[in-house]
Amino acid sequence: MRHEASLHIAARTARPAASHPTWGWRAGLAALWLAACAWLVAGRLEAIRTLRLPDGDDAMRLLQVRAWLAGQGWFDLRQYRLDPPAGADMHWSRLVDLPLAAVIAPLRPLIGAAASDAVAVAIVPLVTLGVALLLLALIARRLIAPAAWWWPPALLLLAGPPLGMMTPLRIDHHGWQIVLVLAMLLGLVTPDRRRGGIGAGLAIATSLAIGVEMLPCLALGAGLAAASWLADAREGERLRALCIAAGVGTVAALLAFVPSVARLGLACDALSLAYAAPLCAACVMLAIAAGGSPSGRARAGWIAVAGLAAGATMLMTGGGICLTDPYHAVDPAARTMWLDHVSEARPLWRQGAEVFLASLSLPLIGLAGAAMMIARAAPSGRHGWAIVLVLAGVALLLALASTRAAVVAMVLALPGAAALGHHGRAWLALRRGLAVRVFGSAALFLCVSAVAPRLLIAASLGEAPPPGEANAEACMAPAAVAALNMLPAGTVLGLIDSTPALLLHTHHRGLAGPYHRNGRAIADAMRAWSGTPQAAEAIIRRHRIAYVVACGQPAEATLYDSRAPNGFHARLMRGDAPGWLTPVRIPNTPWRAWAVSRPLPGEGAGA
Repeated sequence: MRHEASLHIAARTARPAASHPTWGWRAGLAALWLAACAWLVAGRLEAIRTLRLPDGDDAMRLLQVRAWLAGQGWFDLRQYRLDPPAGADMHWSRLVDLPLAAVIAPLRPLIGAAASDAVAVAIVPLVTLGVALLLLALIARRLIAPAAWWWPPALLLLAGPPLGMMTPLRIDHHGWQIVLVLAMLLGLVTPDRRRGGIGAGLAIATSLAIGVEMLPCLALGAGLAAASWLADAREGERLRALCIAAGVGTVAALLAFVPSVARLGLACDALSLAYAAPLCAACVMLAIAAGGSPSGRARAGWIAVAGLAAGATMLMTGGGICLTDPYHAVDPAARTMWLDHVSEARPLWRQGAEVFLASLSLPLIGLAGAAMMIARAAPSGRHGWAIVLVLAGVALLLALASTRAAVVAMVLALPGAAALGHHGRAWLALRRGLAVRVFGSAALFLCVSAVAPRLLIAASLGEAPPPGEANAEACMAPAAVAALNMLPAGTVLGLIDSTPALLLHTHHRGLAGPYHRNGRAIADAMRAWSGTPQAAEAIIRRHRIAYVVACGQPAEATLYDSRAPNGFHARLMRGDAPGWLTPVRIPNTPWRAWAVSRPLPGEGAGA
């Protein structure tokens, strides 16, 4: 009787598909996503309604979409309201504009421009979040267990910075780049080698079409596919599919999204021949080799030759400088005065202690989980976790070198953290005490999600926000910015970081925004703000500036005042305006504005 009962239990556990229908986890994931959408939208309703976008890049993205829908050419990526009349060249891709335009264009005739923009900035990031949750659930089902599907999505919703890239109003490309890195990882670990290779290759090509920020992770993913083939000849099917999809996809992206005049040029900050040619050279060789059945030594030789071909092609196209100095084309003055001081480009170890430790907590937890799974898995199950461990580990090293990589390191840590949570919860479920199971599970979730470490770090360090931050926040309220519309349209000199919002909420033009191809204008703006009133006047008249505007004391203003305590910005804030500026009173806003007077005959040669 006991033997029959044990056989009955074994039969039930051997048929997970029958007891757990495939639609069950999908329905649960959909419910989790919808709950997250409701939670995220509810907390941002007013910001969505007023288009209070959290970052200048989000504002500029919406401006680019508006310009395209208004008739600007598909390949014309210049922002003509920056640094007029020539405009500022942008290195962005139209690919990220497509989902925004797909929402705005059909809704605009029905509900108007403002409402359709608000719907787009709410919906598109949530779609990105939904795709990310689905990819994480699939990765968990393949690497951990089918029942573990909910762990990585739940951890993402508590992950702070990664979630912040996919919340309403965050319409720039960072959320899509996260999705594509996850798609590449899924393709590298999925059991169906051909389908996985196609998915990973298309993810690599699509990510490059959007931008090259993820290039180190993408190159590492392709390298891991090659290393897998070296270790296991059966992985040649995945590598071949990846190379064909990545090569064809990259060429298609080059033709579809890169202006014809730039396709054959050298651009280190966007997809160009400098990246496409080496990728295609390596992909062609590896696709040919992986289609055969070479020995282990021959496979190693093919991989080495493909690497040499990629390196030689990059040197032939002049792309070698992209590896040593990707910002070589930036205006030297802008690079010294501005780019070298951008916070997200600085190494993580040069940030404050709270940011440093909080950024490391989740990646370290994820690495521990991946290492645990490699140690306890059967040989056949170690391949996927080895890929996760290497990708997450290298992403963490990249974050130490550049803070902007910390978000990707956190995302790649989610599968490992989820494995710790899933197996830790299974261990707790076997404990007898109800309190141990309940409170232990809660503590486990708070720990593997890095919520508890972040709270402890914040409580112990408690770094105060920069002085003047609250005032700067009030300045960037859309109604406060829009009050400047009472002035006739003209070109304004504002702080570099605030200029995208000025363009979004007013009819004015601006001198400079925080975009490195706008380097000459950036350098001029910084020289004006931190220079003498005489130097500022020469720059302002040369650029035909109509108004000077300022508000609050954000970090950028503090930088100018610390560099030049008696400079143009510091003197304006003290009420010491030169005679060629006339104060303009603007009600219902903290913004201060000065109209630039016309030079007298024989004066203002730079005008």
